[in-house]
Amino acid sequence: MKYSFDDYNQYNVLKIPLMLVLTSIYLLKQILIFVLPMISAIPFLVKFAHQHFTIALLLSSFPVIPLLIVMLIRAPKRQLTIIRWIWKRGRLFLLSSLVLEITSIILYVVFELNKFNEVSLMFLYIDAVLIVSLLKSQRVRDVFAEYPDKSLAENV
Repeated sequence: MKYSFDDYNQYNVLKIPLMLVLTSIYLLKQILIFVLPMISAIPFLVKFAHQHFTIALLLSSFPVIPLLIVMLIRAPKRQLTIIRWIWKRGRLFLLSSLVLEITSIILYVVFELNKFNEVSLMFLYIDAVLIVSLLKSQRVRDVFAEYPDKSLAENV
């Protein structure tokens, strides 16, 4: 047996690892940076958001939104084809979001639209680590390979 009994949920599929949840939330940071000036009265946060916001970076958050929704509703009762399709390609959604963010940062720096600073470096480093982690993790592959079976909907 590859995983322990505790690694499975009530539907006999692997639980979503905390690293996967945190990665998805991290990838929504550009949406937070976009909304921050609208909801914050703290001058530092508003200035930070204005310095580090670009439309291209905001777009890099979009691939993870449907995946996060599917993470929240993954259950045997939810058997729509689109939900299963998104789940099966979840790793691709996460990787595409990371690659879009890295590409946007690099293009903005190369075309001198934005200065390369500590925040950009931190985002690039974290994104690179997450890409390697998503590519190498067998657990992530296994989680996205499983979806709760429809027959379990009556039993739970």
